[in-house]
This record gives sequence, structure tokens and C-alpha cells, in this order.
Amino acid sequence: MDENDLADNHNIDPDSDDMLTQPSEILARHCEENGRKYHGFKDGKYVLPTDEEELQRQGQPNTSTICVSLPSARMPSLPSGICTECLMWAVAAIDDLEEPWTFSFKYDYIHVSMMTGAFRDWSNFYYQAFHFLKSEGWVEIQDIDFPLQCADGSLPSDSAMRRWSDLMLEASRKSGYLLDTCGKAAELMREAGFVDIVRVPYKWPIGPWPRDPSLKQLGAWVFENFHGGIETMSLALFTRFLGWSLDEVRAFAEEARAELCNRNFHTYFDMYVTYGRKP
Repeated sequence: MDENDLADNHNIDPDSDDMLTQPSEILARHCEENGRKYHGFKDGKYVLPTDEEELQRQGQPNTSTICVSLPSARMPSLPSGICTECLMWAVAAIDDLEEPWTFSFKYDYIHVSMMTGAFRDWSNFYYQAFHFLKSEGWVEIQDIDFPLQCADGSLPSDSAMRRWSDLMLEASRKSGYLLDTCGKAAELMREAGFVDIVRVPYKWPIGPWPRDPSLKQLGAWVFENFHGGIETMSLALFTRFLGWSLDEVRAFAEEARAELCNRNFHTYFDMYVTYGRKP
């Protein structure tokens, strides 16, 4: 990003009537469902709670480190202006990226992480990303794909965790926000016009069962995240689209959590890091 781009980005008048609603105002909106607080933006379209309990789970150091703990997939020629450590360059924005994007400038790099289930139409996302990238800019996505996998057949076919994974997929399909699209990212990028596409697969272990020390640590972090998040991730999807009651979701989540604690079950999700360049 050159100096002119930086100057353009900083010529934003926060007091202008043309500005979007301030993020703090949007964050204050919420609705109640199943005893939890959900984001009020677009009538609770976001399916995870936004109450203090969920914010604490998402804000734990072990949770926030999960993605960056993966081996880095380097792009051949990253623009020199990208700086992920300089927070002064960061701009907070809240918007529905399924709608037409309204940015007034183009980017060197668009990064997407842990957005599984965020879009009905991922093709539209990549087409818009292509349009709002500069020539020679890059898009990158890091995310997991359902269903749950087992490394060695150790997880019984009738286990609660397998059933939970299958039900999450079923509910996501009924909602229109699929949980098994990240593996198709390379194909969608290509259709949008990207070139030099690289797709790097990883295993995202649940629990400290791997022998490799780095994967063992990663698995321990993922375990903490899922142990505290199974009910949270299930509530809206199961009650809205599968017809479950709150008590049914809670009882089932407890059963699945008990299985998570069994280190003999060697489970993981497929994770993909995929990136491509705009010519």
C-alpha cells in the first residue's frame, strides 16, 4: 500500500453523515434466544451468541492462537506494504459481506479466517474479493471443513461426536450456510479469475492425541475451544432448523463433551489454507 493509499484511507471524517453506523452502536444491538444474547444485526443472522460467556471463550489466548499455530503457507510475492503487527493500520468495520461491497478503495491483501458457515454463496465472496483487490493482490482463506474425521477408526460409528458433526451439516444445509465449502476454495477462486492458486491441507486435531509436539499442543487448544463451544455452536442451528428444544440441545452437548474427554478417540477436522493472486 503506497502513501497515497494511506492518505486516502485516513481522509475519513467520523462525524460525517455519510459514515456507516459506528461499530459500537451496532454492537449494542442484540436479541435474546434460548437464554443467550445474539447479535441484533440483520435480526440475529450470526448464529453464535455474543454474550459475555461466548466472548470469554473466543477471547481465551488458546482460542486466538489456534490459527496462527498452523505452519505458515507463504505466498510467492507478498506486497511489501502488508503489516499485520502494526495495529494503527487496522480499521474496525461491521458489515454484511453477502451484500454488495461498498469500499471506496482497493486492497493488496484480503485474508479470511474461520468463516465456515458465514456465506450462502462463496462464489460471490470471491468475485467481490477479486474486484476489490489491486492487480497483483492476494486473497487467502484459512478454515476447517466438516464433517468430523477420525485418524484411525477409533471413534465409534454411533458416537455422539459423529452424530453432532452430521447434525451440524444437516442444519447448515437447511439454513443455506454450508459447513463443508472450504475444500472447494481453490476451484471457486479459479472461477473468479485468480491465478497461482495454492491449496495446503492440514489436520486440525481435537485433543492432545497426536505424537508430534506441535500438533499435540494445537490439539489441546482445540479441545478447550470445542469443549466450551459445542453447545454454543449447536444452539441456534439445532433449535431453528432441526426443531430441537433447548433441553435436548443441552443434554446432547453434554454427551458429546464427555466423548471429547476420551483421549482414545483420535478425531480431527480437515483444514485448508488456500491463496491466489489477481493478475
